[in-house]
Amino acid sequence: MSDTDIALSDQMDAQRHAAMDAGMTAAGVSLTEKHAADYFGFDESHRLMLDDGLSWIDHKTLNEGARRQYLNAVNRDVTIKKSSGDAVMRIATGDEKASLLKAAVVGWNLTRSGQPVQFNTTNLTEFLMKAPPTVVDEIHKAIVKANPWLTSEVTIEDIDKEIAELQEARAAKILELEGKAGS
Repeated sequence: MSDTDIALSDQMDAQRHAAMDAGMTAAGVSLTEKHAADYFGFDESHRLMLDDGLSWIDHKTLNEGARRQYLNAVNRDVTIKKSSGDAVMRIATGDEKASLLKAAVVGWNLTRSGQPVQFNTTNLTEFLMKAPPTVVDEIHKAIVKANPWLTSEVTIEDIDKEIAELQEARAAKILELEGKAGS
């Protein structure tokens, strides 16, 4: 078939579809059909490629059940002292991050000493203990992005504080790099 024949065939198909659409519209038949959403089948996963371009982490957007499990895992006990009325709350942000990663990471392509590492809970826990913090932070950031409810309570002040901390870290890094360049 020549390019001209293909173009002619495509044009005829388009005309045929347009004629069918016009006929259906004239007969009162809707061209689009609405379907009820399946709220029980929520399963959305994402792949984060790591810096080497070969390794990746699969993580999911948490559904309500997984979100509840995560929130229950990081629930903080509050103790109120009767004598003073002071409230004491244990905060372990590292444990919160690990709990979120354990709830959201669902697979990977990682190796150790050149051998593939099977994804399972034990290996995930070991990975979270031994991986470079920058890699864990990158995974955490991707998971938070996929689960916007995690930042729903963040205030503008919190964001401004984080921006200020990042600007300080940037300034320190620039000074560090300038010092290396001058050596």
